[in-house]
Amino acid sequence: MRDVMAQQTFNQAAAAAVAPTATPVVAPATTHVEGLPGIVVAERPIHKLVEQFLRLNSPQFIRTGDPEAAASWIQKLEKAFALLMCNERKKVVITTYQLEEIANTWWTTTRGAIFPEGVVLEWNTFLEAFNDKYFSKTAREVDMAKFQRLRQGSLTVDQYEAKFAELLLYAP
Repeated sequence: MRDVMAQQTFNQAAAAAVAPTATPVVAPATTHVEGLPGIVVAERPIHKLVEQFLRLNSPQFIRTGDPEAAASWIQKLEKAFALLMCNERKKVVITTYQLEEIANTWWTTTRGAIFPEGVVLEWNTFLEAFNDKYFSKTAREVDMAKFQRLRQGSLTVDQYEAKFAELLLYAP
């Protein structure tokens, strides 16, 4: 009987030594896509997201005196972000990567005031600061007034629709 028990113990020990150890399965980090309820995508490392973003040939921003150029730049970024399904924090990271020269200096000097240490980067907070700097309240009010005064008049339907779509961003 002792021999049988010894043999069973030996067999169990041998089986345990040969059995593969289970590797814990870790679910990939995911993020919900803003504006697309129910859509969840795997979280990409920032360097992969930046590579994909740069392949889209998205423009850089250098301070300009033209508020329309600033608004147009943001629209182009938003289009790329929608395609890449970026989350709020990554939008800010990628956008600030595209700032050059004077615009980059503005960001470097004001980042701490906008996002103090430990504060989560939020796209709307960045946009508010960016618009305050590069798309003045006066310029926004002028465009809002243009939107409110827009009439078809002698414009074709296509021309009117194009002007409406252009000024819709400034609707009250």
